[in-house]
Amino acid sequence: MAIYIPRILLCGDIEEFRKKIGDKPVEVVEQIDFKEKNFTSGEIRNLLDGTAEYLIFTDALEHREYLENSEWNSQVMSATAFAKKIHDGFFSIKALALLSQVINQKNFKRVLDFDSYFAKSDFNTRGGLNTEIHCIGENFYPIMENVYSKIYRTFEECKFHIFDAIIFSRERSPEEFIDDFIKTNDVADKILVFVRKNSALENWLAVNQKIFAQVESFQVENGAWLLLKKILPPADVGIYVVTHKDVKLSKLPKCYQIIHAGHVRAEKNFGYLGDDTGENISRLNPFLDEVTALYWIWKNTNHTHAGFVHYRRFFTGNTEQKIYRPGEYVFDTKNILSAEDILKILGEYDIIVHTERVCDRTQLEMMIYSTGQPDLVRFSEKIVRKHLKKNQPDYLDAYEEVINGFVFFLYGMHITRRNIFEAYCKWLFSFMIDATEELNSVVRIEGKTLGEMPHVYSRMMSFFAERMLTVWLKKNHLKIKMLPIMYRDDV
Repeated sequence: MAIYIPRILLCGDIEEFRKKIGDKPVEVVEQIDFKEKNFTSGEIRNLLDGTAEYLIFTDALEHREYLENSEWNSQVMSATAFAKKIHDGFFSIKALALLSQVINQKNFKRVLDFDSYFAKSDFNTRGGLNTEIHCIGENFYPIMENVYSKIYRTFEECKFHIFDAIIFSRERSPEEFIDDFIKTNDVADKILVFVRKNSALENWLAVNQKIFAQVESFQVENGAWLLLKKILPPADVGIYVVTHKDVKLSKLPKCYQIIHAGHVRAEKNFGYLGDDTGENISRLNPFLDEVTALYWIWKNTNHTHAGFVHYRRFFTGNTEQKIYRPGEYVFDTKNILSAEDILKILGEYDIIVHTERVCDRTQLEMMIYSTGQPDLVRFSEKIVRKHLKKNQPDYLDAYEEVINGFVFFLYGMHITRRNIFEAYCKWLFSFMIDATEELNSVVRIEGKTLGEMPHVYSRMMSFFAERMLTVWLKKNHLKIKMLPIMYRDDV
């Protein structure tokens, strides 16, 4: 990590100064003898706007005398205060005030304070900020809840959220800036970074401005806040309608495409996109149902926003139509969720799912009820648990809660941003394929494999896969939007 080395004017004894600050790195650019009064406020102001960043006093009385006879300047402080408060980057009240002004002027709704800048500034309320400030950090006093709308312990907890801008305030080398820039690429399209005068980052950004869509500079002492807008690909929404039969749908919103799950084994070809091209697991469709199409979407597309629905079930935002049954509405193509609807929702939320189903049985009991095969369900559950424990042990507790719980998100249907879609699929298929193949290889019923049995037997793993979205959501920090669905009963 780049070490912030402040440049200071020292008023006092160098040895006494070193004793007060310990091993804090610092560059003393000039020593000033206060008693000789060989400087004026104007001269100091000029020096602190380029040559140095702070004027530090080792003697309390001299510091007091300076303050009584000079204009106020937050860059002037005692050696003790300097040692305690100046840590990983340049700080002044004016720089803080300018940042707040920029945030308000830009009408940002939600900003991520990546380096806990506001917390380190000693403020205890949000002041005049008209936006939500979220923060990454630990060990804050509870009063910081007045400053921050939400506090995350690590970046992992907020990596799936969307912010209008991210604040980078600490000293960064160009290499560190690039790493954090890439790390947060899916989190915000704007960065507010403090760039110190004569720093390596200032020089690098001056040379590489063309890699940004827009650069705005807001000057302050010893540097500037730069608002950097990223160059992003245009939004591309891809929603796949999973089917195994002719869906008889001649018109769908332009972002929807029908995909034939299990196409490699299909007896009929309906002319739809198949899940057996490119990298695929189409052969496992008798055991995983629509999940083989989900795998194909993951491996063979790059939409910025992706998801899948079923040939009989579509998300809708129109709840004024006639109700088919609780949470499900009569099908009408004009009420299918559009790309514009999706982008608007996912600008505020992280994922769209179907309304939670509250059951009168646990999920394990529901699977037994649905299949009529208690022994096979329990045996399958042991295999799923084994592979989950091997590949995703951190999710065992969430799995227990869901499988023995009464509530889950129905059908596995979801729409989300690409990075979330990628993360979920990578997690799901890290254990689900192995669990499915093991179950098929070891189970024999009347001398037959699962693949040779009726679908009510072979599809056992699809019931578990359907509940896995709920398991994953339990462990991840996502803002969930539940929507009803429209249901077709004519196919």
